[in-house]
Amino acid sequence: MLHAFSFSVSVTAPIILMMILGYIFKRRDMISAEFIRSGSSLVFNVTLPCLLFLNIATADVAALIQVKLLATAGLITLASVGLLWIYARNMAGPQRGVFVQGAYRGNMGIIGLATIVNAFGHEALAPAGVYLAIMVILYNVLAIAVLSAAQPKAEQSLLKGMAYSMFSNPLFLAIVFGLCLALIGLRLPEWLTTSGRYLANMTLPLALLCIGGSLSLDRLKGNRSLIFQASAAKLVILPLLSVLIGALLGFRGLNLGILYLMMATPSATASFVMARQMRGDADLAADIIAITTIFSALTTTFGLVGLKASGLI
Repeated sequence: MLHAFSFSVSVTAPIILMMILGYIFKRRDMISAEFIRSGSSLVFNVTLPCLLFLNIATADVAALIQVKLLATAGLITLASVGLLWIYARNMAGPQRGVFVQGAYRGNMGIIGLATIVNAFGHEALAPAGVYLAIMVILYNVLAIAVLSAAQPKAEQSLLKGMAYSMFSNPLFLAIVFGLCLALIGLRLPEWLTTSGRYLANMTLPLALLCIGGSLSLDRLKGNRSLIFQASAAKLVILPLLSVLIGALLGFRGLNLGILYLMMATPSATASFVMARQMRGDADLAADIIAITTIFSALTTTFGLVGLKASGLI
């Protein structure tokens, strides 16, 4: 058990520390709101796509596409969204869609990849990146569906714009181009790869600092009962069910680790943007993001202790 706890802390502690530093730096005016905005944009549009592209382009494609894992994750997500939608049937329209989105949609691109790298090493980035690409599409489609269904009338122009935004997502495009290069066996020049690595290596530290700097509990304005219900579903119920189903299906090691760590991530920051664009309760979305981000370190650590102690990873 001591070994399992030590392993879990080694995975989550660096992430916690970087977010705490981001929070401290922001409170001491060492980084500004503009820095956080620009840094987050740089991560999403440049450094994270570089990280995913380079790791996938140089990997064994056949080993990346785990059909059973992807199908399982997709079915779990679909089922969870259906159950959450039923559970939230008595909520007000602007809250219902936001509640469901906040309870299933995780920050896989930053927190998920960071914990997977800490747990399994950089070689896990390629299969995790393919998982991310497929699930990003599913997450966006479901988010549009639940937020639109919660409105009296769907806005078709907005739905088209969101669909366009999804398929022009830099992370998705980087993964697709990386897979293409890996399939044809094309290798980039060494100087270009080295330059790309410089950018890629900035990703996780910069992203975690920006997440920490943007955290605030002062803005908790929404229904606190809904906030904590959504947070419990996101951080405890969904990851636990995913592990149970995955273990029953025979997943072990890296595959089970990817499934668990991606499902255990805090609510995605993109859920706030989408909630605001689709006239949902944006304050509720922001509150769910804040609470899940703060408590995910604790829940993920205990989850990893259980998986490691039981020999599943």
